[in-house]
Amino acid sequence: MTTIRDIQETALATFMPFGQPANDDKLIEVVDTFGQYEAEYASTRKGAAIFSVPHRSVIEVRGTERRDFLHKMVTHDTLSLKPGLGRRAFLLGRTGRIIADLIILEESDRTLLVTDRADVSNIIRELNNYIVMEDVQLRGLDDAQQMSIHGPLSGAILDEIAGQPVGPLEAFAHRPIEIAGVRGTVHRFDQTGSMGLHLIFPDQGAADVYARLLERARQDGWKPDTTDDSSSSPPTPRDGKTRIRPAGWLAFNTARIEAGSPLFHIDFGPDSLPAETGLVSQVVSFTKGCYLGQEIVARMHNLGHPKRTLVGLRFTDDRMPIAGTAVTDPAKASEVIGGITSSTISPMLGNIAIALAVMKWGRHRAGEVVAAPAEGASVTATVQELTFLPVTPTGSA
Repeated sequence: MTTIRDIQETALATFMPFGQPANDDKLIEVVDTFGQYEAEYASTRKGAAIFSVPHRSVIEVRGTERRDFLHKMVTHDTLSLKPGLGRRAFLLGRTGRIIADLIILEESDRTLLVTDRADVSNIIRELNNYIVMEDVQLRGLDDAQQMSIHGPLSGAILDEIAGQPVGPLEAFAHRPIEIAGVRGTVHRFDQTGSMGLHLIFPDQGAADVYARLLERARQDGWKPDTTDDSSSSPPTPRDGKTRIRPAGWLAFNTARIEAGSPLFHIDFGPDSLPAETGLVSQVVSFTKGCYLGQEIVARMHNLGHPKRTLVGLRFTDDRMPIAGTAVTDPAKASEVIGGITSSTISPMLGNIAIALAVMKWGRHRAGEVVAAPAEGASVTATVQELTFLPVTPTGSA
């Protein structure tokens, strides 16, 4: 049986390891690039870029009391969710630290939790610990395959491929979709500064869906090429249609850092509090009542602030500190005041280095000048809010 990996290898993709081994102890690999990084990135900004997402998985929650149970467990409201709606939420431990980052999709007879594949077993184990008499059952959908399309023309492209309108979709809303005769689910989660449509299909048929997406890209003029075209925009499509192409992690990572979209296990992790992530307004409800870890979240919100928080760093040139690099006071190189979590060269900002960083409270404020080592020198950066792109209201697909 042909797999998505087989199709990617035929398309001359190169691969890179992603994170720690998943629950089955197999190393997860994602596409690094299809050999045309600049064009792949440009598609996220001007057209539509197709990504395979093997590091993401799904947990199915069934039972008549599932919404009430989840409401008591996660940081956002699930009781008010109607079929077709969704929310982003954290699952916390008793100390308020983050166990998992979840996209919660409500259906008529079940709830789906979209999360990192490496966290599935831990999430199920943690939630099962709190099920006593409730009618709630959880299981990992090991055969669920995910892919996504990012870019301003993603909705139009998906409408065309599916043969029917997919939208409108507000943030985290979802609906059934059929591509290449395979039934699945599409939900919206914008991570790159423009529309992001995420597809969930069963393993049996997922490769057919991915092949159909790449077929559409070929109709646009894309073809496998190991030579980077070193262009800031994709080539003109042969038939004059919309720009669409498969893309890899390098392009996605650049776009999502520019958009200020931190990732669990990369920019924050199991040692982080929600208040440290810059995502509180998106993942926490302060009116829903009690949930696991709620007291710590409420106390931080009402009485104080975290010791550290995620911010954006804008450097002055293209010298780029790598993830894990310490951030220091420019006047006191020995005084560590933060650390780089993600970094990239930003095409949108004239090819200067930018980064997401965890900074000590008090040194996190916009306009603060900091320093970090890069390419054998100490380079300076200015602290700013997480996003490096103009902020626009979230619209419909």
